[in-house]
Amino acid sequence: MKHAVVGLLIAFSTAACVHSGAVEQVHAGMSREEVSALMGPPDGSTNTAGRECQMYTVAKDFWSRVPWNMTDRYYVCYSDGRVETFGLST
Repeated sequence: MKHAVVGLLIAFSTAACVHSGAVEQVHAGMSREEVSALMGPPDGSTNTAGRECQMYTVAKDFWSRVPWNMTDRYYVCYSDGRVETFGLST
């Protein structure tokens, strides 16, 4: 029973995460629809004059994980509906 609970917690904690392979496919000039098809829905977004940035939680690959840090936060910023900048949030 204890192992089942731990397994479910791990499954639920990673279910909402994007896999790191999807991030590697994002590039400048992509549309919002293309990014959404690749990354899924964002965790949140911010808007400033003419620019929108979306945040994603990305699961690290197996060899980069440590028990206290299994995900990274990435941003994708759009200008005129196209990817302008993207990368790892600091």
